[in-house]
Amino acid sequence: MEEIAPNVFLEDEFAGVILSAFRLDDHLLLIDAPFRHEDIRAWRLKLAELDRDSERLLVIMDAHIDRTMGVRAMESIIVGHECAVEIIRGRPTSGRGQDLVTGAECEMYDLPSSIRWMLPSMTYTESLSIYLNDNPIDLFHRPGAHVAASWLMYEAEKLLFVGDSVMANQPPFLAFSNLDIWLKELEELLSNQYKGFKIITSRNGVVRARTIEKWLQYLTRIKEIMGEVAAGSGQLADLLAAVPELLKKINFTRNLTELYENRLKWGLEVYYKQYILDIDHSQKRED
Repeated sequence: MEEIAPNVFLEDEFAGVILSAFRLDDHLLLIDAPFRHEDIRAWRLKLAELDRDSERLLVIMDAHIDRTMGVRAMESIIVGHECAVEIIRGRPTSGRGQDLVTGAECEMYDLPSSIRWMLPSMTYTESLSIYLNDNPIDLFHRPGAHVAASWLMYEAEKLLFVGDSVMANQPPFLAFSNLDIWLKELEELLSNQYKGFKIITSRNGVVRARTIEKWLQYLTRIKEIMGEVAAGSGQLADLLAAVPELLKKINFTRNLTELYENRLKWGLEVYYKQYILDIDHSQKRED
């Protein structure tokens, strides 16, 4: 674990998302959970070294499968946005039967035959402040990257956790996103509002402004491509043909090519059908 501020730790040794832990008086506040059984055991041992007896709260940054599959085994009070409840509740309990091709990291591993999903027991709509010591931990709904996404701010140490809102060297998860909102959120991150803050992402850890700027440019290009296809042929096949171009714009290990192709294809298809085609059909009905 890396201590990025007094009593605030990052853990990046496990598959899936980067985990975080806050040691605050008689509580441990956790961000996200690993999904592999061996990683869950190892993470719980590390947390016991921090504080064995404290009550634990676990914040999920959104409802992505990488960060929610192992939540139940953490034996914590679960906190998340209210939209996460409906998404998680609608998932099948059979891990192997889900036939996942979403490009999530968990797809690279053998999934359990059954999954007992854990719903958040504490939810919020727009914002939530958690007081575990004299300094609040604030959650804000930021649905750009995911409809159930949260940002977590610990102003006392100038820390801002933004989940999957910023990613480097890998493509985005588009299926539950809203690009218009997402781009505005990235502009917010680059504004003076968070000047002096340390920005922590779920896939890359601490990032600088230049990484956020590049990510904004990348998502802008994705939006442009969708607009070009919609204004031209309108065919999904032409949109998916842009996947090689989008992969060339990021640096990653070649053995991840198939995973990232699946992520982009699935995300582009879901997003295009949900937003672009629906908008087009609505406009035609109005005409």
